[in-house]
Amino acid sequence: MNPRHLLGLGLFLLLQSGLAAQTAEKAGVSIRFRALAFDDPILGASYLEGGTLRQLDIPNNAFTREIRYQGAHTLRFITIDEETLNPKPLSPEISAATQRLRRAQAMTLQASNEFDQIGRLRDTVSLQAGEKTQKLTRGDKERIDALNERLQELSVILAAASKETEEAHLLILRLEASPQEPAKGDQKKGGKAPRPTSTPTAEYTFQKDGTYLLLFSSAGNGHQILALDDTEGAFPYGSFQFFNLTGKDVQLRYPDRKVTLKTNTRVVVKNPAPDHQYALAEIHTKADDGYDLGNLYRALQQPAVRSLVFLLPIPDEPHAIRTKTIEDRRPVEVGGKR
Repeated sequence: MNPRHLLGLGLFLLLQSGLAAQTAEKAGVSIRFRALAFDDPILGASYLEGGTLRQLDIPNNAFTREIRYQGAHTLRFITIDEETLNPKPLSPEISAATQRLRRAQAMTLQASNEFDQIGRLRDTVSLQAGEKTQKLTRGDKERIDALNERLQELSVILAAASKETEEAHLLILRLEASPQEPAKGDQKKGGKAPRPTSTPTAEYTFQKDGTYLLLFSSAGNGHQILALDDTEGAFPYGSFQFFNLTGKDVQLRYPDRKVTLKTNTRVVVKNPAPDHQYALAEIHTKADDGYDLGNLYRALQQPAVRSLVFLLPIPDEPHAIRTKTIEDRRPVEVGGKR
């Protein structure tokens, strides 16, 4: 048998022998999060933490207080009401984007689990070899090199899956923000629209512990969640996070710099103005022969406030855009500390 096949078989057996113990070690995640609804407020959304069902109202004009959660990797929200029996159908575009999101999440979870398992196996092999002798044998070195090679491959897969996940999330946001043609039968006699049938149901699978901002966007009879990393420095107070949901590339033009933002992506920037003064940014949209002015965004620089700025399309105006801004003020705890 080919030596590489033997090596691969050995790695497979090592991997299989450690699966049960490694699975038992996975006790879930410990996270902190704050939540915001992109569309209408979500009242009475519930999530399960262990054996306890917790309820949370999610506003659309501010983030919730910080919630501490410790439990399964997949955090599920659900509100049960009579409208669950009459769900709103998804558009083909949102259905496709949702499937794209689920594929990316599944790829991330699978690659992440394998990365953890192989990382532990590599450490175990290195430790066992070190206990036997001060010098690695040729077989030990080949085994460790093969494990490191697979870890590098998984790192590339995880980076691509993470990018795909975020792009799919932002695409769903953009599609939800775009004007939708009413489905046949949506209009009752007399011109009155029926009562909305959306049920706030959503889930998100976290790969690791951390602090997050959860952005809920409506999708048919439920919601999708975009989880933003909120570790210190990722989105600092005094900065602006722009989300390009226009369907076109845009440029943020400040007096001192230009920032290009691809469609369905986001970027964190800081105003060039001193604290407590205004700065003006020209927002240009991609055109056939360059960029056209789409909006003037005037914002006050506040050191204790950070802002989410959603760039949205305007129907029948291909280069004009509108903005939706949500400010988040630094929480103050007892004693003046965050």
